Amino acid sequence: MKVSKTLVLKIVIGLAIAFIIANVLGYLNVLRYIKTDVRKGEQRQIRLLSETDYRVLLEACRQLSSRVASGELKPQQYNVRLNPDPEALRLPQPILDLEPAYVIIGAHGSVQIELHGGFLHYGVMAYPKDYKEPPGAEYGDRKLIDGLWYYNEDYKGNTALQKRIEALIEKGKMGKTNVSL
Repeated sequence: MKVSKTLVLKIVIGLAIAFIIANVLGYLNVLRYIKTDVRKGEQRQIRLLSETDYRVLLEACRQLSSRVASGELKPQQYNVRLNPDPEALRLPQPILDLEPAYVIIGAHGSVQIELHGGFLHYGVMAYPKDYKEPPGAEYGDRKLIDGLWYYNEDYKGNTALQKRIEALIEKGKMGKTNVSL
């Protein structure tokens, strides 16, 4: 059976067009996912900074620290949103209400609640009452209350972001949307 060059050319062009369309649609889906993820991340950031009772959150983190000190929990990373660690379901509710990507509990009692992860890292760091950060290290970017610090990898040198974070914190202090989690 003889196939004409024209038919082969049409098939190759058709396959190339199908390949291009599939890649463009895949790219658009990735962009939509990123946009949705950024929007959800912003909502989590607002919930943390404007709606969370910092003292309740700090107490929840210190409960985790005591569970590590007693040997009930291992100091490690606990995934919460993606591929959740079975132990993550036993984290205190004020932490779970923030919908973190993961929670890292340090051997010395520090607790990191990562709200975004991936291409932008931000969240809070909580410390036990008598915790002393090693020399040269930083607790976080913005102190919320004694023992609880906000961090954001884009915070330093980004005055627009710093102003946004301050505005969210002030909004929470004014009690416009203050909800204890």
